[in-house]
Amino acid sequence: MLWILASHLLLAQPRNFPAAKTGGNYMFNYYLPPPSSTPWRPCWSPDGRTIAFSMAGSIWKIEVGRFTAFELTANRTYDSSPAWSPDGRWIVYTADDDSRSINLMLLNVATGESMPLTSGTHVNVDPVWSRDGKKLAYVSTDPDGRFNVFYMPFENGRAGTPVRITSDSRFGRERPYLGDYDLHIQPSWSPDGKEMLLTSNRGIPRGSGALWRVPVEPDAMQKGRKILQEETLYRTRAQWSPDGGRIIYSSYQASQFNHLWLMPPNGGESYQLNFGDWDSFEPAWSPDGEWVVYVSNQGGLSQLHLLKVFGGEDKPIRILRRTYRRQMANLHVEIVDAETGRPVPARVYLKASDGKTYAPDNAYHRQNKRSGEHFFQSTGHFQVELPSGEAELRVMRGFEYVPVTRTVTLKTEPNLGIRVALQRFTDLKRKGWFNGTNHTHMNYGGNLRNNPEHMLFMAAAEDNDVIGEQICNKDLRVFDHQYFTGKPDVRSTSERILFFGQEYRPLFYNHISFMNLTKYLISPFTTAYEGTALESLYPTNTDMFRLAHAQGAIGGYVHPWGGDPERSGFHGAGGYPVDLALGQIDYLELSAGTGRSGAEEVWHHSLNCGFKVSATAGEDSILDLYRTDVLGADRTYAYLGEKLDWSRWVEALRSGKTFVTNGPLIRFSVNGELPGGEIRLPAGGGSVNVEALLESLAEVKRLEVLVNGKVVEAIPLQAGGKRANWRGTIPIAKSGYLVLRASGDVPLEPLMDQRAPSAISGAVYVVCGDRPVRSRASAEYFVRWIDSLTKDAAAHPAWRSERERQHVLEQFAQARKVFEQRAQEAE
Repeated sequence: MLWILASHLLLAQPRNFPAAKTGGNYMFNYYLPPPSSTPWRPCWSPDGRTIAFSMAGSIWKIEVGRFTAFELTANRTYDSSPAWSPDGRWIVYTADDDSRSINLMLLNVATGESMPLTSGTHVNVDPVWSRDGKKLAYVSTDPDGRFNVFYMPFENGRAGTPVRITSDSRFGRERPYLGDYDLHIQPSWSPDGKEMLLTSNRGIPRGSGALWRVPVEPDAMQKGRKILQEETLYRTRAQWSPDGGRIIYSSYQASQFNHLWLMPPNGGESYQLNFGDWDSFEPAWSPDGEWVVYVSNQGGLSQLHLLKVFGGEDKPIRILRRTYRRQMANLHVEIVDAETGRPVPARVYLKASDGKTYAPDNAYHRQNKRSGEHFFQSTGHFQVELPSGEAELRVMRGFEYVPVTRTVTLKTEPNLGIRVALQRFTDLKRKGWFNGTNHTHMNYGGNLRNNPEHMLFMAAAEDNDVIGEQICNKDLRVFDHQYFTGKPDVRSTSERILFFGQEYRPLFYNHISFMNLTKYLISPFTTAYEGTALESLYPTNTDMFRLAHAQGAIGGYVHPWGGDPERSGFHGAGGYPVDLALGQIDYLELSAGTGRSGAEEVWHHSLNCGFKVSATAGEDSILDLYRTDVLGADRTYAYLGEKLDWSRWVEALRSGKTFVTNGPLIRFSVNGELPGGEIRLPAGGGSVNVEALLESLAEVKRLEVLVNGKVVEAIPLQAGGKRANWRGTIPIAKSGYLVLRASGDVPLEPLMDQRAPSAISGAVYVVCGDRPVRSRASAEYFVRWIDSLTKDAAAHPAWRSERERQHVLEQFAQARKVFEQRAQEAE
């Protein structure tokens, strides 16, 4: 089962780099240079007086002790990761075209001109000079898509033929998030140029790898040695000190946060240099070895800091003024609600005349993982410097406001001010329907740093009423556990509620979530984690659900997909049928769009067997990553009545008074009953009166009523597939359920989503006489699934005891009997 989870994640490549085959989504977020509006990837000039870094898509420099930064490159690519040559004449940097490749460029410091060092569609990153300036090491996916270390000879501005020093190697099976092939990244030269430090996951089941010391020659890993093994996530970036006597690196050892550590060059005990409830990473030694420049996200966004290695002085590098290479202009924007005229938070997409996107220097510059477009969220006022020329501005706010697109021309005048008014086309809150995400993560070891205030701000920009933040583990650390209180966060308001729940993330059974935990978080946060004390399949998700329900929580499966249960380990929902049969599942995260294509199938099979499972949604955004799903891209609408209240929200999710959507807005009732309601008919059945309504920003192709999972009525659409209002009568022959479903065929603006428009209502149940809802086909579907699960579990190699093994297999057998009985009860 583990292999299918890893494969699924590896296929979800966030950018279209066809040659990058290792590491999946996390590699793109944690490793590749981000197109950040704030400083990133610093390096020193050889004389130690100046620091080069990336910012706002360009390479910049600033003198130590000064406050003005000077732009060195102004290209159509996102430039990053500068490396200054030892003679001071050259800076190598990465140029990301945001589409197909990252290549190395060589900047002549004297002339300001750049020329390419690599070309093509591969990823080329991590440039670093040898101390004598005669070699340039870097990491490339050329030629086969795997990350390996190369160096190229260099003399007087000319590069020689690259030499590959690491080669492809395999772990032997798929690893979660990392796959089978090893990666070799983040080279650093020894002072004598004969060795390198590398980060590699060779022979390691989790994380991006250990720290290795290898010779500078082909097949270096065969002759190298491991000097530090700990779980890492692309942040290590070890660097040899100028005197060769120390190594500095970034580590989250025993912490949620990355900090800077020193270790001996031959391995041994490490010493922590700095502390805090934030991350410190990207360290670089000054030429004299007295200072380290690094990146801190203490304030949320990245900022350059200087740390005195002996003495401990730690001070930010303040950039108060930017001097550009090109003509720039200031754009001032005010965003207001058209009805009230008041400023309103919103999401902003802003592309300038150079083809790149820009964000204010106090905004979180992000990239929508689904559409690939860069955006930021605004309080309703913002100012940003852009290249002169024509720029495109798009502003949107959730699913109930009409997006606005404006083209603005920035001339040589220093300032341009515009006002954007967002108009609601519907207001579901006034009709008792409130919306929220049930699956989002505040912090997850990413570049940015979030807090509850910022979560509430982002939710306001997306017109989200409820934020179901999920505390969870990433590998062996647990993020944001300190915010759990067992009740809505104290910063919640009458307009917006933030609650810290939990996502429990075992690899074998797959991920589940708990909402409304009132006493404590459920531990451990995972099972079946290779090479750890949590390698066993005990406890099961069933055990954890029971602990959560004892606190008054509700729980369900998140981001599952379906398939053929006879194919071992295929289901992303792992233990779902066991927990369904044993009465532990309150909801299933359908997540709307076509990207979760199997979840609806699983849900219908569940309802067909007579289990009342609520429909919920959550986009699974990870909001300290720069490239992630937009908060609320998939959301649940729940009927609460006249006001927003946490207990009403929980009860609505428990009882199924919901619909889920990635854009289209639907309402549905049967004989006046909303989703989650139940209707009684005579034993022989009868007919029911149905009302269906659609309002949507994007065109849908179908609006259908389903009975027991089958389409029985196609509702005519109006206004180009964006409106419908229908009343009709539908015959019912046996006990079952009705739902309303809207669907499209292709992704459409303004959803900014790679998935087609989609929405589905919760079920309205119909009972004919005393006959229960049963389906032999659906019950047998789950029996086959449990048989597949049992086979995998019985063969699992890491049981701690026979008692644990029998406990798990007995639960599976119990669940199988439930479905066998329901198959027999079917007509």
